[in-house]
Amino acid sequence: MTKEEVELLQSEDVRRAIDANIERDPNAVALDRRVPCAQLVATQVKYLQRARHKLPHLYAARCIIPPRAFEQSSSYESAERKQLGGDSLVDLCCGLGVDAIAASRRFRRVVAVERDEVLAEVVRYNLALLGIDNVEVVSTSAEEYVATTTEHFDWVFLDPDRRSAEGRKLVRMEDCSPNVMAMMPRLEAIAERVALKLSPLFDVDEALRLFPDAEVEVVSLAGECKELNIYTVRIQY
Repeated sequence: MTKEEVELLQSEDVRRAIDANIERDPNAVALDRRVPCAQLVATQVKYLQRARHKLPHLYAARCIIPPRAFEQSSSYESAERKQLGGDSLVDLCCGLGVDAIAASRRFRRVVAVERDEVLAEVVRYNLALLGIDNVEVVSTSAEEYVATTTEHFDWVFLDPDRRSAEGRKLVRMEDCSPNVMAMMPRLEAIAERVALKLSPLFDVDEALRLFPDAEVEVVSLAGECKELNIYTVRIQY
C-alpha cells in the first residue's frame, strides 16, 4: 500500500464509499463506475469483510487494512490469549498493530515499532479511530530501536517476519527478521521479560532447548494450531 492510497482511504468520500458498499461483492464494487476510487474501495471492502471475524474491532471502526499486513497478522482472539500484563511494553514488530492493540488494554503504556513508514501511519490512524491513546507508534527498525532506546520496559514482545524476500515461509528462528537470537542480550537489557511469537510449526523441544527457563505456550483455536508463544527472561547461548 502506498502513501497516496492511504491518504485517499482517509478522505471522507472514500470512507463513505467503503461504508456504503461494505456488504457488496468486492468484484462488483471494482467494476462500478459510480464508486470513487473503485479498485481501492473494492480491496478495502474485501479485507474488511474478511476482518469481520478475525479482527472485529477493526471491521467495526472501518479501519484501513493493508492486504499484506492483514495476511500476516494474528487474529484478535489469538492476541488476547497472550499472557502479558504490566506497566509498559514495547512491540518491536508492530505490523498491523493487532498485538499492540490487545496490549493497550493490559498496559499503561505501549510502544509499537514498525519499520515501514506507511504501515506505521496506518496504525496511527487506526488507533485514533479506535479511541486508543496509550500506544505510541515509532517508525524505525527493531534493531535501531533496541540499539538506541534509553527506556526500560516490563515486557518486550516480538513477532518476527517469518517469510523470506521471495515469500517462502521460514521456521528457523535465526532465519526470521529481525534475528531474535542476535538481539537477545540487548532485549534483556531493555526489559524485565521477553515474549516471542513463533510459527506453530516451530519445534517445541527446540524452543525449550533455547529457552530452558521459559514457559512455552501453544495457542489453538477451533482445533487449529495458530501460534507458539515463548515467555522468558534468559536465553542459553
